[in-house]
Amino acid sequence: MQLLRVGYAHPLEDLRDEMDRLWNSLTTAPPLHGWTRQSAKEAFPAINLFETAETVVLEAELPGIDPDALEITTLGDEVTLKGHRDEPDVLSQDTPTENTATPTWHRRERGIGEFVRRLSLPTLIDPEDVEARLQDGVLTVTCPKAAACRPRKVTVTST
Repeated sequence: MQLLRVGYAHPLEDLRDEMDRLWNSLTTAPPLHGWTRQSAKEAFPAINLFETAETVVLEAELPGIDPDALEITTLGDEVTLKGHRDEPDVLSQDTPTENTATPTWHRRERGIGEFVRRLSLPTLIDPEDVEARLQDGVLTVTCPKAAACRPRKVTVTST
């Protein structure tokens, strides 16, 4: 006679449920290096995006980028960041000429080359008044909201 366990899950179902919970926590958590849904190329530069009553502000981490190597364009509710980071010159002038071979990298987490990030903003912006500032390796793009998207106080009159 076969026994049925009523009210108890099969041990393998418990294991599957636990693995599902683990996988969901890894893929829905804030992005960690190596666990993002985007490739590393798509996730560079790291971005913060927030809005106030009057503006939408985008912050991008761009250490070592020359401001002339950046191009920022806007269209409707999108902002596009394009840029280029050159290969670092790791061989200084003081290095003996016999050791001018390519270095052996032990860790390389900062990207090089071309990058493009296209971001959809939460509201329409006024493209004529967008300002960008690069300071201490952080690019701050301030986008004023379009007049139609800004809060407006309405006066109430009595009749």
